[in-house]
Amino acid sequence: MQVLEKKREEIEAKANTMSDFLKMEYLESCLKAVPDINVSKYCYKKLSELYEKKIMYPEAAKYIAKFGELCIGSKEKVEAIVKEAELLAKAGQYDPADYLYKKAMALVDEQEKFQIKRNMVTFYKQEASNFEKSNRSSAALKVYEKLVHFVTDAERNDVRRRMLEIYRRLGKVKEYIRLKSELDKFG
Repeated sequence: MQVLEKKREEIEAKANTMSDFLKMEYLESCLKAVPDINVSKYCYKKLSELYEKKIMYPEAAKYIAKFGELCIGSKEKVEAIVKEAELLAKAGQYDPADYLYKKAMALVDEQEKFQIKRNMVTFYKQEASNFEKSNRSSAALKVYEKLVHFVTDAERNDVRRRMLEIYRRLGKVKEYIRLKSELDKFG
């Protein structure tokens, strides 16, 4: 696709007249044709939003990561890292998401670190709840198995009870018995 626009405002105006998939193609062409950093940041962020809207989470994560690389301010960079982690988690890639959450926490002070961790726990709980509502017990179990390492003791017991119920539903007897004995032992 040919790109005649050179300024961010011009690109934004033209992109707003297009359908989502055409907009994706246009913005990717803009990245190749226009070497301006502000244009690149806009294109990467917009591409990430478009791919997320179309439930194409790995692609959305790729573009938000590229956006984060161009960010100068630490607040903007941390927000991009957290968003990338959420997108990877939505894509079912929990290990890279955990790595990114830890990377984001390493860049901030204690108060912001606590806030990022709370947001991560809330996000994981919401994801697991959505999976349970749509009868996707295996997917919910994966989320709970990740989540159990990040929560405090009171929440950990709630998460373990949810896991226990899912183990029962899935017929994972060995895991059910092991977790049930742990819960009985510690209350």
